[in-house]
Amino acid sequence: MRRNLGALLLGALAGGMLIHLNHARCLEQLHWDKEKLKVQLFECTERLSRMEATWEEQQKGEISSVKFVIQGEIEPFARLELQRLAGEITSGLVGATIMEMQPDLVVALLQRRKLTVEKKDYMVTVNWVVIAPETLFNINVSPAPEEGPGG
Repeated sequence: MRRNLGALLLGALAGGMLIHLNHARCLEQLHWDKEKLKVQLFECTERLSRMEATWEEQQKGEISSVKFVIQGEIEPFARLELQRLAGEITSGLVGATIMEMQPDLVVALLQRRKLTVEKKDYMVTVNWVVIAPETLFNINVSPAPEEGPGG
């Protein structure tokens, strides 16, 4: 009887040790998973705070720059000078609130405007405008028609 009781206790002890070793491996894996999740949570929180800051800046909605896409068959130097002149005309847009902008007035800044570069007149036609923090004008530039003597 003692032998059976000893074998039973020895078996229970061996079984308990096997279960403990198996659970210890699982607990260690759970611990590592918990630590990885803490790191991921920290990274996601940081990313979220950066995104919220960016969102707040976009909600302020101010124009920070104005760019131009100039189409038309003109000389490269004239293209640069036209881009500079258009930049001067639209420089007042920088810092303006996007939500308060009136698209018709923004287009009217350059629409059908005559610009002179090296004693040549060019007519500007606005194709489209994107009013955003980086405002983009797509314009077509062509030589201006000569005015008659009645002008």
